[in-house]
Amino acid sequence: MALSANEWAAQIARQVGQGIAHYRLQARDVQGRKLTAQALADRCAALGLPMDRTVIAKLEKGTRQTITVGEVLVLARALQIPPVELLFPIGRQENTEVFPSEVVDTWSAVRWFTGETEMIPQSPYDNEAKRQDNEIVELFRRHDRLTDDWWTQRDRLATISATRSESLHRYRTEPDPGAVDDHMMRLATDRLHEIEDEMRALRREMTDRGLKPPALTSATSFLADLPSPSAPGFQVSSIPMEPLPSETTEPKAKKSPDHTEGDNE
Repeated sequence: MALSANEWAAQIARQVGQGIAHYRLQARDVQGRKLTAQALADRCAALGLPMDRTVIAKLEKGTRQTITVGEVLVLARALQIPPVELLFPIGRQENTEVFPSEVVDTWSAVRWFTGETEMIPQSPYDNEAKRQDNEIVELFRRHDRLTDDWWTQRDRLATISATRSESLHRYRTEPDPGAVDDHMMRLATDRLHEIEDEMRALRREMTDRGLKPPALTSATSFLADLPSPSAPGFQVSSIPMEPLPSETTEPKAKKSPDHTEGDNE
């Protein structure tokens, strides 16, 4: 039997209320004590949404019939958890009623809600695959992945540069550690070039589709420092292609006997 709009709204409110009760019991206030319903209400008020303690109590008991999107967002922020954890019982229930009278795997429901997959969750008895358009979300996820990859390669270069001391080569098993380092640095640098090209193309694709690319932050500031591909003498990466010179193991020149600079003896 199909649920009415009011019944479905009440069911969502009950599910969110269960999540509030679960995470409030795990939360602590600034003194390290269990978070009370009043303390949670105070946090919501501080975030700009006054909420009476009795409203929270009714939600947790499952007697409140509705909850708004704004309330879900503020309550999740007050509990310091992602809002999706209030909407879906992740780790608490294997299955959840994601649509009226349609029970599906909870994690599949979460991935559908966050746009991680193009598949719409379906019950085990539904043989018809359903898909959604998650292209926009995937574009932004790809932007994040490329940013993370760029910093991984940058850190790899920094690590090689910091550890390619001749004094450390004695502990390595390669016949020519310096050559290995040079090769690894070229590979990392080449990947940095590829990522920067991909990032530019991706951001251009976003703009062409009428989307606003993610704002440049400290994590993506390397894009702002690079010239346009159409600029004269354009080079994609600020990382040098040439390997860093190896450190020498030759002993430093000894001071001459008559050298007295800084001599306190």
